[in-house]
Amino acid sequence: MASQQLPASQLTILHYLYRFRFLTSRQISKLLSHKNIRLTNYHLQILTTHNYIGKHYTRSLGQANQPAVYYLASGSIKILEGRDGIDKRALKRVYREKMRSQQFIARSSFIAEYYLHLITDSQKSAHTLHFFTKTDLLAHPYLLHPLPDAYFARVDKKNETKRYFVELIDDASPRFALRRRIEQYNDYLEDGKFEEKTGHPFPTILFICPGFASLIYLKKHLGRIYDETSLDETEVYLATHEQAFAGNWEKVDSDDE
Repeated sequence: MASQQLPASQLTILHYLYRFRFLTSRQISKLLSHKNIRLTNYHLQILTTHNYIGKHYTRSLGQANQPAVYYLASGSIKILEGRDGIDKRALKRVYREKMRSQQFIARSSFIAEYYLHLITDSQKSAHTLHFFTKTDLLAHPYLLHPLPDAYFARVDKKNETKRYFVELIDDASPRFALRRRIEQYNDYLEDGKFEEKTGHPFPTILFICPGFASLIYLKKHLGRIYDETSLDETEVYLATHEQAFAGNWEKVDSDDE
């Protein structure tokens, strides 16, 4: 099947998998605004047959009912290379996608789910949403490295824009790694590169934690160092996965114990 013969829906699926890395059929169906998931599965089956995408199953004990997730397979490279918005560096990793850890897949799937949530929320509040995955952010070399998990901006009816960095926290991350990541954000904020390159204020930082253990630790640590860093020049919010979807964010302040 030549690339020019791929239907628009199938090309769109490849682009979404390029951006989000791992997606379930339900997520893909929502992204395509398909009313019937059978139509989505029809396109997925064709793409899988031609090795444009692969399918990953979770076979761990107690997770037998988890949906399959899809990712780009090697056949997609010749379809995507040279197209607008496609980074060659990102295409090179396609060969390793089938070997990604379950933790990595879960992070990718969460970002997609949060994006879908933001779409719905923005429609309800009459905001215009601009969302960038970590893959999208490769095109912006002035950004913090390692890159945030996502960046988005929302524009309200008055044309006022609020910008956000999204940082996912893993429960398995050692405490020193969390402290180091906060230092990296502080260094980037002090560097002033974001404001210099974009002309915009530094974005609000959203830390999303899998549970309360990591949230409580981050809240206490950030509260202790808040006045000693430049983080007070922006806003920092914390939430668990569930709180993020509910919109229940906890703002970090000085000595927030």
